Amino acid sequence: MSADVSSEDANFRLHFWSPADPNLYDVTFRVLKDGQVIDAIESYFGMRDISRKGNKVFLNNQELYQRLILDQGYIKDGGLTLTPEELENDLILIKKMGFNGARKHQKIEDARYMYLCDVLGLVMWAEMPSFFEFSHKSIENVNHELHGLIAKHYNHPSVIVYTLMNESWGINEVYKDKRQQAFINSLYWMTKALDSTRLIVGNDGWEQTTTDILTVHDYNSDPETLAKSYENMAEAADGCPSLTSLRHTYAKDYQYAGEPFMISEFGGVAFDTGSMKTKSSWGYGDRLNGKEAVLEKIGALTQALINMDGMCGYCYTQLSDVEQEVNGLLDHNHNPKFDPEVLREIFAGGSKRGFLFI
Repeated sequence: MSADVSSEDANFRLHFWSPADPNLYDVTFRVLKDGQVIDAIESYFGMRDISRKGNKVFLNNQELYQRLILDQGYIKDGGLTLTPEELENDLILIKKMGFNGARKHQKIEDARYMYLCDVLGLVMWAEMPSFFEFSHKSIENVNHELHGLIAKHYNHPSVIVYTLMNESWGINEVYKDKRQQAFINSLYWMTKALDSTRLIVGNDGWEQTTTDILTVHDYNSDPETLAKSYENMAEAADGCPSLTSLRHTYAKDYQYAGEPFMISEFGGVAFDTGSMKTKSSWGYGDRLNGKEAVLEKIGALTQALINMDGMCGYCYTQLSDVEQEVNGLLDHNHNPKFDPEVLREIFAGGSKRGFLFI
């Protein structure tokens, strides 16, 4: 079965999906018997392509600079279960704050989250939750569950990246252990076999083996030394640029091959509004006094990343406070701590990419 989706529109006769213009095609499937409709179901699809060339990522053959936010998907009274209304509120706020996507962290989210990303226009990274210890059983479990992860996300145009592992969790010796390196590589190639339409991050944060994007986690809270760590991108890509993790970007016997490079966790500036009573709370870096000081720090750190030549984007930590973590832009109840328009100027105001219409 095939369908002609061309039109007389000047935009290459197709309506592509993107965060700037999240075009979707509605489709209705009908079952006919003797010329009568006996069943029907409605759905949709989007036309989009994601690729990499050199150190850049392209969406529909146009360079995509990713402005992501880390989203762990917790809420104060629901744990890891949000209502559809809460999911929609989060994603609307993400757009208002100037981001064009979200990295869903250590959680396979409700399908309604991906649906809303499709409709609202946000790219999404889908991530496999980590296991505790490397073993034959964990290998068996991940290989089984990987198929479910891909099946759940396959038909959503907003999903552009699969993250397979995070910060060497469960594969603690991956830097030099050939078995653990082979495990990541096996997941990478299995994912490519099951879904060739998306990019893959092998081990997000450090100690990468085979990956489509080189990602680094860097919670340096000093904008000047943060920028200095990435002045020479070639040295940073093959070194230990993060002054907080001090980890190698690649595992032993692997090296940079010109992949797109981005800092996929940074910031994490604490600001406790008292929305949850905890014995202790924390964020990254020194605790600052007052909202203005926090906004100034967030702005300086973000601008340092935006000014880095050779980066294909960033991911700020994080969307909301989570238990003792008070480094969210939203509090535990998912209410904004700061004016979204002020944050929009920080995260999107410095962009010089794409057409400017005035």
